[in-house]
Amino acid sequence: MSQAVATADSSVKQYPRILQVAFACDPETSMETRIGWQRARLAAEHSDLTVLVGPNSNTKQLNLKAKEIGLADQLRFHQVDHSLKSKLLSQTATTYYLGLHAWHKSVYRVAKQLHKEQPFDLVHQTTYCGYREPGYGWKLGVPFIWGPVGGTQSFPSKYLSQLTPKAAWIEVCRNAINAWQLRYSRRVKKAISKSTNVISATQQAHDDLLRTQGIRTPVQIETALDFLPRCERSTRDTTQPIRILWAGRLKAWKCLPLLLKALAELPEETKFELRILGQGDQEQTWKRLARKLDLDSAKSGNRIEWLGWPEYRDTLKHYAWADAFVFTSMRDTSGTGLLEALAYGTPIIGVNHQGAADIMTDDCALKIDVESPQETITQIQQSIIRLSTELELWKRLSTGAIERSKQYTWDMQAESMREWYSEALSSLPSQATIHSSSEAESANKNWQTLPSVKQSNSQVLSS
Repeated sequence: MSQAVATADSSVKQYPRILQVAFACDPETSMETRIGWQRARLAAEHSDLTVLVGPNSNTKQLNLKAKEIGLADQLRFHQVDHSLKSKLLSQTATTYYLGLHAWHKSVYRVAKQLHKEQPFDLVHQTTYCGYREPGYGWKLGVPFIWGPVGGTQSFPSKYLSQLTPKAAWIEVCRNAINAWQLRYSRRVKKAISKSTNVISATQQAHDDLLRTQGIRTPVQIETALDFLPRCERSTRDTTQPIRILWAGRLKAWKCLPLLLKALAELPEETKFELRILGQGDQEQTWKRLARKLDLDSAKSGNRIEWLGWPEYRDTLKHYAWADAFVFTSMRDTSGTGLLEALAYGTPIIGVNHQGAADIMTDDCALKIDVESPQETITQIQQSIIRLSTELELWKRLSTGAIERSKQYTWDMQAESMREWYSEALSSLPSQATIHSSSEAESANKNWQTLPSVKQSNSQVLSS
């Protein structure tokens, strides 16, 4: 069943054989790819792990990385390429999820063959985070873990006025499809009914799944920090313009115009510098808006830098530069940018809904109500003024941000993963017929002997 590993006292420990499915997997590229990599790394430390990854992942580099960190014997990556059908369907946004579905069918065929050759004890689907595509790992007949799962949130209808007509129509359609799929998708229902454990990425996802599927799920943010938080942050110079960072894809639902309009309402004496990290189809539209609002001119004394999207490690220095991180997204599961701001001691000004509401506290952020666009704009403006002028407030939030970030390391995530796996593996004697009970018990001991924090199904693990 499992790879035998000799310990220092010559005893033999049975590692459970685990299969992860991670369409996106890479240590550097994006939030989703880093999730795939980190969850594989954590699981492989105490298992015999196979990871099936998508066509955009470089398995040669991934396997080399596994060797570099001493996990070559326990961690293997296998690429599952697109079929012609899935490749064609993946080319457009309209049919993208049909393409992803077709890819998961290919994954299941590969997984079934691997399972026949050397059975797995557990399957975990890690990426993508979105609930729409649960895959078929549950069909292997062993414990199946799905999540953390997100993407259940909808765009607030009151904020559609902040979008172009085309973008607003897309969001209206998405909201309608979202409402239907959450309640009626047969594949989602089937995967949930066959899962040993479904984990929600946010409290909102938990509430949505409870409302539509009648299940209570543990809650844990889907992502975490790839680096250790800073120990302290130097005090900002209140004689200089306040330095503001905004980061994310330049897509309509990110609602950068809320910040731009708030900046336009600042009093003349409140000077600012704004750096925008991101790429997307709204870039030219938003640049025109910034010019229309006269936000970036020698006359105003303010400055906006559109930085594009550098390599991941090159983005981090901008969090150290910033005096404030502004989060305006109207539709996001969570947001790695929020965690990176916390780790660099950068106070957050953020819309208080969806996953951001789970992350932000009064000790690290100025929360912005999501009631109406003008109220949001006004509160962002007032928050910028406060952080620009109230040094003690800035210091308190900066210190609180660093403390808060310590709750979002991958080491903290590892404790919860060990719990999920241990509970799932404990069901093997009664569920799995391909292994003996003694083998299953031996495999599970490796997880049960590790530190673990017992959580109730409805407890929020990330808070």
